[in-house]
Amino acid sequence: MPSKEKIKQITFKIENNIFLTIIRNGLTMMIPLVLIGGIACALINLPFINYDSLSPFFKQLHIILDAIYQGSFGLFSLALVIALSLCYGMENNETTDKVGLYIIVALGSYSSQLHIASEHFNFEALGAKGSFSAIFITMFSCFCYDKIKRITIFSLKKYSLGMNVICTNAINTLIPMALVICLVVKLTQLLYFLTGVRNLNELFTNTSCNLFANIDNNFSSGLLYTFLLHLLWICGFHGSHVLEPVAQGMFSVVTENIIFSKSFFDTYVVMGGCGTTICVLLVLLFFFRKDRMSNYAKLASPTVIFNLNEVLNFGIPIVLNPILAIPFILTPIVIYTLAYWVTYIGLVPPIIHEVAWSTPFILSGYLGTGSIRGSLLQIVCIMIGMAIYYPFIQMHKQVQETIAKEKLNIIINDLQNDELMHEVPQFLTRADSQGQIFRMLLEDLKTSIKEDKLFLLYQPQMDDTGKCLGAEALLRWIHPLYGFIYPPLIIHLAKEGGILQQLEEYIFDIAGRAIKKTSEEYDGDFKISINITGKSLLWDIETCIDSCLRKYDIPAEYMWLEITEQDVISNADFVTEKLKRLNNLGHTLLIDDFGMGHTSLIYLQSNYFGVVKLDGSLVKNIIENETNQKIISSIVELGKELNIKVIAEYVETTEQRDLLQALGCHWYQGYLYSKPIPLDDFIQCMKEHNQF
Repeated sequence: MPSKEKIKQITFKIENNIFLTIIRNGLTMMIPLVLIGGIACALINLPFINYDSLSPFFKQLHIILDAIYQGSFGLFSLALVIALSLCYGMENNETTDKVGLYIIVALGSYSSQLHIASEHFNFEALGAKGSFSAIFITMFSCFCYDKIKRITIFSLKKYSLGMNVICTNAINTLIPMALVICLVVKLTQLLYFLTGVRNLNELFTNTSCNLFANIDNNFSSGLLYTFLLHLLWICGFHGSHVLEPVAQGMFSVVTENIIFSKSFFDTYVVMGGCGTTICVLLVLLFFFRKDRMSNYAKLASPTVIFNLNEVLNFGIPIVLNPILAIPFILTPIVIYTLAYWVTYIGLVPPIIHEVAWSTPFILSGYLGTGSIRGSLLQIVCIMIGMAIYYPFIQMHKQVQETIAKEKLNIIINDLQNDELMHEVPQFLTRADSQGQIFRMLLEDLKTSIKEDKLFLLYQPQMDDTGKCLGAEALLRWIHPLYGFIYPPLIIHLAKEGGILQQLEEYIFDIAGRAIKKTSEEYDGDFKISINITGKSLLWDIETCIDSCLRKYDIPAEYMWLEITEQDVISNADFVTEKLKRLNNLGHTLLIDDFGMGHTSLIYLQSNYFGVVKLDGSLVKNIIENETNQKIISSIVELGKELNIKVIAEYVETTEQRDLLQALGCHWYQGYLYSKPIPLDDFIQCMKEHNQF
């Protein structure tokens, strides 16, 4: 198996792993909090600005910025617990009233190991430094709660009969929540008994500090710090916050005699944020301008300048990405090694001034070293980083497109299965990944309609003499990530999302322009048929169509309307009057996917329909299925009696065409004649086939 295929499979497994998905989504939710706090910190630490020496306005501004920074990062872990537990409930497709209970369980579990009421409580555990334990305890407590609440003996449903839903759910959570919190408390006590530390955050901090305390070599300790921090980041933990005690305890001193320090790390290694993501930003802006990822780069640019890269980390995403994990760890290590030894041999002065982590690159190199050579070294490092990142970003792009299509296929398969069972699928209200993709596609569809990104293709319809009668207009949408979108999914998106009227107005306008252009370039009769649905008849579609005809000055006879047999049947109460008005406007009406249903036959007797299109399943198997032949023959004979034309879709071979002709069907549509084609090609087809 090719290595690329293996990488794709690994990536797909990670993308579909519920726990990793929850962690990534939870951290993504934290982007606004992190960016707001980070921007406030960057403004507080702007070079050359001393707020205390400025006017009272700037002093007040400094107080406000400091409050924002402390407010966003001071309770970072608590906010992370809420975000992760919310995502856990959503990914399990829980209803809104039940998702909140995951949050309560997680908060109770996390708080129980903080020793809040004792002298051992450390307020920093609620901030960014407690993110490691926040992730672990939240995932553990939500997992246990999800399992325990399914056990019947722990349910209190019989005591909550007749109560409202919120109260019922809260009572049923009582025992599972108590058991989960007790379990966390006992595990915390066990941890203290075995190790002497009181919580996971303290354990990790002590372990990290002890690990670095045993390394005397400055280069080795810096290399290990660089590796561990980025390894934590790629695994979903905020490496900078988790290793903050190490950085403050061991690398805070800045002198000429020590090359590696926290300022050295901030100046050279994490330009643009961890992973040296300024390199990612520049690669996307220079080499992937037309790709969707460039949107992340444009959005992230103002924050990456101040070394805040959360938009790139969780938008692309880089975190928990097996492809981008390689350059994310490798690039900082290469840059660290280069910067260290270039400084060691004296080509660039050492970092002798403390530099705030939010200081923009280039400027930070100059301020830290007091020399332009520091800035030049940063530029060299960035160029090397871009060269490392480029092939991996290219590979990531290809793999993500494949994975995205596979995810979309899951939704399409569910849609097709529901259609076969004559059920109405509901994706919009789902809280899991499928629901998220559906809602994203719905928003993208709205945008594509506004920006005129959808289009129509035209599949010619021929008669048995070789004459082109016209075409069926077929809706198409090429999504920037998912590629070709299954047309019935587009319609379902519009139906469930409440924008069907908006979509159909858009389609009729495109079709009206197409009919106008065809009539100007082709001197002869033709028609273009447009598909409508049962829900199309719920709004004033007649006025929309009439306005389109008037706008482009085209006759109704050129615009035929197709509606499926199932849609006709399912809207029996009001469909007759609607069809009558459309017929009176001068449109020829077609029943698509026509079989031999009793209700369909009743509608044929109404004289509103001028054409029926055979159900595709009848035509596809016509050669080997004699029953299908008899059904088609019966429909054709009925059509002759009622003066209704019959057209066969999915005609792909001459054998099918010849047999249909023998059965009395003389109009055809399918790949035997043409695939769906652009308007200009359709007009040319009309000219070539209708010369005689």
